[in-house]
Amino acid sequence: MADQDPGGPDLAAISLSRARASRRAQPQRRTTPRSSGSGPDERDPQLLSSALDRLLVERGWEQAAAGGSLESRWAEIVGADVAAHVVCESFTAGDGDQPGELVLRADSTAWATQMRLLQGQVHSRIEDAIGRGVVGRIRILGPSAPSWRAGQRRVPGRGPRDTYG
Repeated sequence: MADQDPGGPDLAAISLSRARASRRAQPQRRTTPRSSGSGPDERDPQLLSSALDRLLVERGWEQAAAGGSLESRWAEIVGADVAAHVVCESFTAGDGDQPGELVLRADSTAWATQMRLLQGQVHSRIEDAIGRGVVGRIRILGPSAPSWRAGQRRVPGRGPRDTYG
């Protein structure tokens, strides 16, 4: 009878010992505590500013937010006289380590030329105000040419106003 499988209480004892042995062989999982205890925890209430900063970093929106800050603080950064003649037309945020591009539009060619001469100083003021590496390139555009395409009825091509040459 020694060749037969144990039955009854012996089978239950053998199964229990095997289950305990396999439980000991498994790595222990650490569970997170249900309460934060006396120390600070990421689940504790946080200030709105720190939560927004963390969200900007997680989503990669830091440069876009800095560009928005630049456009809203333009008059403060360059001064009211310059801001009256030169506006931020657009800001394109860079990708990761790439800095962004700022496009400025001047209301006259004289102001566009002046801004090209002051471009280095404006760039350093921007870096002081919003941080280094946000704006890598500044493009300065002059005033846009007038459009001759006004009205509902138009002649295709240059039409009767073709007196420029």
